[in-house]
Order: sequence, then C-alpha cells, then structure tokens
Amino acid sequence: MNILGLSIGQLSTAALLVDGRIVACASEERFTRKKNDTVYPEQAINYCIKEAGIKGKEIDLVAIGSKFLDFEYALTKKFSDFSIADYVRSQKDYWYPKLYEGKDVKWTDVFRDKIVYNQPPGPDAWKSIKPEQPGSHAEFEEMIKAAICRQLGIASDRIVMLDHHATHASYAYYGSPFRDEKCLVFTIDAWGDGLNATISIADKNKMTRIKAYDDINLARLYRYITLLLGMKPNEHEYKVMGLAPYSKAYNMQKSYEIFKATMYVDGLDFKYREKPRDHYFHFKERLEGQRFDGIAAGLQKYIEEIMCQWVENAVKHTGISNVVFSGGVAMNCKAMHKIGQLDCVSGIFVCPSGSDESLAIGACFSAAAERGMQDGLEHMKTSYLGPEFTDADARKFIDDNRLSEKYDVKKTTARQVARLLAQGNVIGRCAGRMEFGARALGNRTILADPRSYKMVRKINEAIKKRDFWMPFAPTILFERQHDYLENPKNISAPFMTITFDTKELAEKDLIASLHPSDLTTRPQILKKEDNPAYYEIIKEFERLTGVGGILNTSFNLHGEPIVCSPADAMHVFENSDIDMLLLGTFLVSKRRG
Repeated sequence: MNILGLSIGQLSTAALLVDGRIVACASEERFTRKKNDTVYPEQAINYCIKEAGIKGKEIDLVAIGSKFLDFEYALTKKFSDFSIADYVRSQKDYWYPKLYEGKDVKWTDVFRDKIVYNQPPGPDAWKSIKPEQPGSHAEFEEMIKAAICRQLGIASDRIVMLDHHATHASYAYYGSPFRDEKCLVFTIDAWGDGLNATISIADKNKMTRIKAYDDINLARLYRYITLLLGMKPNEHEYKVMGLAPYSKAYNMQKSYEIFKATMYVDGLDFKYREKPRDHYFHFKERLEGQRFDGIAAGLQKYIEEIMCQWVENAVKHTGISNVVFSGGVAMNCKAMHKIGQLDCVSGIFVCPSGSDESLAIGACFSAAAERGMQDGLEHMKTSYLGPEFTDADARKFIDDNRLSEKYDVKKTTARQVARLLAQGNVIGRCAGRMEFGARALGNRTILADPRSYKMVRKINEAIKKRDFWMPFAPTILFERQHDYLENPKNISAPFMTITFDTKELAEKDLIASLHPSDLTTRPQILKKEDNPAYYEIIKEFERLTGVGGILNTSFNLHGEPIVCSPADAMHVFENSDIDMLLLGTFLVSKRRG
C-alpha cells in the first residue's frame, strides 16, 4: 500500500510509505529555498512520488497530520515570513487587545500587509476564501484537498485528516526500536487539534492513549520567552537552550522562581499556583531587570524539572520504563538528556526532528496503524530520505557549470579528505541522499577538525554567522562512543536528538564540538552500515589523528535551509569562505592568490 503523509503549515513536508517502509521524505523549504516554508508542499510531493517510481494515481491514501488547518496563519505565512518585529506586533496589536481588553480583533486586519495570495495552489484559490468568516477553515481544507486531487489525479475519498497528537505519537513509537516491549509514548507541543500533550501506552505495535491535556503550556512558554529575549519564536528556541548553561546560579535563581510560581505537576495532572493570562506580557512584567542568560537558564531548569517529574510520575503510575517523545518540546535535547538520566527510565528514544515536519511521517504510520497494518511498519532506521545525486550527477554538474575553469576539481578518497580536515580545512559535503529534518547527518554537512576550539570561530566567521554562544556537534564512530560519552544505559542516538555528558578524552579530542560551558554534546553516533561513505571519512580521520569523531554542522548559510542540490551547495561555497566542497567524491577547491 502506498500512503502519502503530509504536514501542512508549519514547515510543510511530504513523506511516502510503501509497503510499511518510509521511502522518501522532504520539507518544501529544501526546494523553494525559503526557511520553514509553510506553502502547500507541491515540490516535496512530486519528489516523493518520483523517488518511489510510481505515479500520483497509484497513491492509495493521502494522510494529513492534523484535523484543523489554520487558514489565517497560512494566508499570512506566519511561520516562515514573520520577523521578530511582526511577532512583537502580534502580541501588542492582536493578543493584548483580545486577552486583556476583550476586543474582537481579527488576525488578517492586523496583518493585512502580510497576506500572500501568490502561493500554491494559486492566487484565485486563496482569494476565493474570506478570512475570519464562519467556515473559512473548512473551505481552506477543501482547497488543500482539491489541490492534492489535481496534483495526484485521485478522488477526494482517498484523503483523510488525522488527529494531530495521535500522529505525533505514531511517529514517536512506530519510528522507534521499542517494538518488542512496552513503551510510554509522550507528545508535547504548543497546540494541535485542541491538545498540547498526550501520554499513551504502546504494547505489541498497538497504542492506547491514557491521558490528554489542553493546558500544558511549556512549548508556548518557551516560545514567548524566546521572543522576550529578542529572538524569533518557532525558530530560535534552540538558541535559548544553548544560552542557558552560561548563566551563573545566582543570576538564574530569580527567573527560575518566576517560572516555578506558575504550573506544576501533580501526579499525571498539571496544576497552577498562578495561571498566566498569556505567556508574553505576564512574564515581560515579572522578568524585567533579570539578566538575559539568567532568564534562559531559569527557563531551561524549569522545563527540565517539570518534564522529568511528569515522566517519573507516568513511569511510576504504569510501571513502564521505556519512553519515547515527539512534538516540538521533544526538540529540547537537554530535557531529553535529563529524562534519559532518570533512575526510573531504562531507555529513551527520540526520532529525528519531532516538530511538525515529522507529522508527514507520523501520518503515514498512523494511517497504516488505523487500517491494521502496524505489524508491518519498519522503524526509522535512517533519516536519509531526501533527494539523492550520484557521482555521475556530480560530474555532469561540474561539466555543465564549467567549474574546472574557475576552481581546482579532482576525484578524491576518504583518506585524502581526512588528511585535509586534519590540516585545518573546512569542507562542505554534499553526497548521497539528503537528510530529513533539522539535523545534518553527514550528507549535507560542513565538516571540520574537532580538536581545536579555534575551528568554532573559523566556521562562524567564514560561513555560519551563528551566535557566539551556540555550540557545534560531533559525529562519533559507534565503537568509540564510550570513550567520549557518559552513556551507561547505551541510549541510542543516531539522529542528534539527545545530549550527553562527556568524558575527559572528549575535552581533548572533540572540544570544538562540545558546549563551551557545560561540556555536554549532542552527537550523531554513527554505525558503518548507516552511512558507509561518511563513516569511512571519519575512520580515516581516526587512523590519522587517533580521534574517533568529527565536527559536523549543517551545510547552509545563516537564515537559509540546509542545502539540497549541488547547485545549493555551490551557492554556499561561492558565498562563504568555506575552503573546499565535496560533491560526491569530487573535491572542488578555491584557487588562492
């Protein structure tokens, strides 16, 4: 059976399940080159169908990972087009009048200047729906279904809309390796189909929801503290997480107490000491005068504590000690780390990129499970699910663009690449299939020697333009993980979704890929069979230097999506001071002097 899964809205994405296996998945942003693009994922759908070698009419079912699609947010492209100033305006001109003054404020009146009609499936379709009118969301859903039917050549009875959190839960569980033992499945995000968290019990490939919540506001809290700190909500929360470890305890304590004065865990329930009317103005008033790093640290401590207490209580209540997570809060890799350290937790697994882009894969799993096909679902063995190009493709791109006239181009080997890295070169690698999700895992990656912290400054100044406090991450050979990581439970971490404390050798070998303050790291633990060509580069680096890991950061310019094609990779290469570009096994080098 061929099931096409879609996430429509926040980082629109398409995935394709063929006979129980995810064969393709990509976000629309990789094709449009607009970060977090919310448009109808026309190109991502086309890619999935082409990758599977089928026609649109051969899709048996299209599963959308939500039952409610927000027309006003889509019309104004909130999640991709809004600036920090726009988010502040939304608080002052929309939410404050609505929540504090009881006014009937309309989103599209406030953001009339942000309306975008010229987006798929076309201006006429968008203009045919009147915003803020009764039934506009239903009309929007019908518009999306009609676009799917036209693109695939199928009838609308092949399209289903699935519960948002059931879809997140399906991704978390069916994507995990915990299929032969009982497992607790947690979902937690800002909002989706009337809920923002659930707990389910999974056993023998079946899930039963035991708890649902509409009042856990951790994601919303993190979103608006991100805004209060002058960063972009729905995008820069990871910067707040990265900032937190720098704070001294005395700077953090007051902010932590302000957060703690609100929501707390009581058994499996969440209650309030003081319930904020909103999560911007309430905390803006109370946090005034607090240091920025102390706010970040207080927030992160509060999130970690409340998440750990929630999990601990659920484990005690059910007697089940394996846990999996999905939803936006699952992207908080430091919280996942703390949960994994709990004595009551025997195992934890977090699939790649659990935010709403993962709803595309989750929708495939959920739709299959609803039809009794869950026993045949293959877990997420890989995130290399995007477009692929071969050495022949690379050679053609080089020839078509006459790169040899401007650059030095030559075939190379893993050992030669490793030697260049050991000499201090920064190399962009674009090879094989693109990774799904927010983390580059070797195929659309910038590589560097992790032994010197000077490399961090070099990469930031030459390419990434990242905030100075943000750490990089390593790829570590599977057989070397215990040399570098504190991982007594042998937690599986192939997708850079969990942080770990590190051992003394990591500070010597991998310092440029550790958090500068607390020396934790968010590794990709790589087995040879998962990516043989990438593994061989790191193995050769180990033979040359004795170091069993490499610095790995996503291949993109600041504010742009991770590269997809050789043309995207060349764009970054030509618009940065990156030393070399590896297209498959072809090395492109800039001529000096």
